Amino acid sequence: MKIAAAVMAAAIVVLGLGACSTESKNDAQNQVSNALTSGQQALESAKQSAGTAIDQGKSALFVATFRGAYAPLAADRDDADIEKILTTTCTEVAKGTDKEAVEKEIITLAENNGTVPTQEQAGHIYELAKAACP
Repeated sequence: MKIAAAVMAAAIVVLGLGACSTESKNDAQNQVSNALTSGQQALESAKQSAGTAIDQGKSALFVATFRGAYAPLAADRDDADIEKILTTTCTEVAKGTDKEAVEKEIITLAENNGTVPTQEQAGHIYELAKAACP
């Protein structure tokens, strides 16, 4: 949307250039150039974010699977809290963190009201999360 707005604003400015003085034209051209540059930067930023973001469908599937497989660990937790397990795991996997270290972090994140996942459960959660990572 920002890109479309920037392009539209640039078009309006260009159309108005004919009625402006030379100094005003230069100012308007600079504004158009800045708007287009800003739009291009926004597009590149959006592309980069999309490349590293966790797909919402995969995130929802992770949450649903976690809730079904680990009901005691999921009880009374909102989706965002469970998604944190996924995002943290994906971040650590992307950094190249050792699997055992990530599993220890999963145990900490997945603990719920005194219910702590076993090492085996942490391994399963790790694999589930890793499959959803970009």
